[in-house]
Amino acid sequence: MKNSVILLVLYLVLGSCVSFSKRMIKDDLTVVKKDNVNLIEGKYSSEGYEHIDSNRNKSEKIEGFSKMLSQKSKVKSEEIDNVEIKLKSLAKNKTYQLEFRLIKNDSVRYVFKHNAKLKNGLLLLENYTSECHGIPYLLGGCQNFRSRMGLTKDNHLLIQDYYENSGAALFIMWAGYSINYAEKYKRIQ
Repeated sequence: MKNSVILLVLYLVLGSCVSFSKRMIKDDLTVVKKDNVNLIEGKYSSEGYEHIDSNRNKSEKIEGFSKMLSQKSKVKSEEIDNVEIKLKSLAKNKTYQLEFRLIKNDSVRYVFKHNAKLKNGLLLLENYTSECHGIPYLLGGCQNFRSRMGLTKDNHLLIQDYYENSGAALFIMWAGYSINYAEKYKRIQ
């Protein structure tokens, strides 16, 4: 019996992973490959022009660049005009470092970096976060987050986020949730 409980807990902990839905973005996606990954470099508006929820509904609700990548910086979205992305290839195969420069009136306000792996035509960012409360997967739960980015057919930037709230009690009562949404940003240069 004790082994069964341990196996159940391990399954729930290890089985809970971030999962993206490609169907919501497949109609407007340029597949990024190793030979064209440098197309992601450029300058983009920091204000999204289209937000897509998990039901593939387009809305005017815009999260903004910093919030989409879950950045907890002191720079607010209204203090940013555009975002410049630089790409650097790392030693590992299909692994890159993305440098994001948040700019206001041609002045860099904030710089941050994320490593990313090219997977399924998109760059999967290593910005995975998991915030647990209570006794995870028994009496509490965990909120997981991750982003990936790519290009639209018009070479605009596309960011897709995945949120998941899970735990054993939430799983048993079907009270947990997972949310996918995406946002697009116009290319300036």
